[in-house]
Amino acid sequence: MSDSIESEEELQQKLSKASEELRKLREQREKVIEDIRKLKDKKIEKITKLGEIRTQLQQLREELKAKSEEIKQLSTQRQSLLQVINELKKEFEQVKNVDKVKEKLDPSQILRKIEQLEWRLQTSSLPLDEEKKIILRIASLEKKLEAAKKLAQIKEKTNESRAELLAKRVELSTIRQRIVELRNQMSEKIKIYQQLKSQRDAIVKEIEALNNQLNELANKNNDLKNKINAKKDELKKYREDLKKIRETLKSRNVNEVYEQQLKNMDKEVIESKRKKAEEKLKNNKRLTFDELLILYYNDKDSNEQDSSNIR
Repeated sequence: MSDSIESEEELQQKLSKASEELRKLREQREKVIEDIRKLKDKKIEKITKLGEIRTQLQQLREELKAKSEEIKQLSTQRQSLLQVINELKKEFEQVKNVDKVKEKLDPSQILRKIEQLEWRLQTSSLPLDEEKKIILRIASLEKKLEAAKKLAQIKEKTNESRAELLAKRVELSTIRQRIVELRNQMSEKIKIYQQLKSQRDAIVKEIEALNNQLNELANKNNDLKNKINAKKDELKKYREDLKKIRETLKSRNVNEVYEQQLKNMDKEVIESKRKKAEEKLKNNKRLTFDELLILYYNDKDSNEQDSSNIR
């Protein structure tokens, strides 16, 4: 009978130990689940930040593209202005040549000279050869007059071109300043773009690291879940075994069980417990089941001894 009791006690110890192990496993799993939640929150933050950076990079790309297109257009305008300015400069070179022959090709003087010669032909009786010379002279002067008129036109046009040249040079200067400004802006934005790219790459690596950690924790969580289920099965088996033992004990005579226990006890211990039980009985105090059995065992033992003496 003592073997059954020892088995029950052993099972109780195993059950208690398994329950404690299950509690620790559940605590470990709760911590893992909490770590997973924190890492997921952190991952969401990183993904949100990554989206913001990608939006900024897209905006910067569009801005850089727009500025690059503007520089391209301005460069085309600058080239056209340079061509116009070069043409105007050529006209000014022509004006310099005009100034050199200005005195020789004065239209008013040439015209007066022609009028004088024509008047002489009309009013004077000249020899034929002299008249021929005057006619040739007039023809020559008329050619000079035509050239002088063209030079005058060039001179007049040049005055207009000077204003145009000044305006073109101002426009060219404005375009050059704008190109420099745009290039400086692009340079700054490229720096920002490179910084954002570095941040983006760093965040991508952080997300990859978080994914690795999450995978490890997920595996750990599954492992703990399996251990918890196994421990539950172990507890269930202990409880079933314990139930069987208790049902077996209940099917037997309880008095015999405790009587056997008392027989295995030290006599002095039994006597001490008996005296305490008798004292409680005298004082009308409630006795425990064990104390009742001790008194019962004592009376039974005494009766057996008396029967033996009679024989």
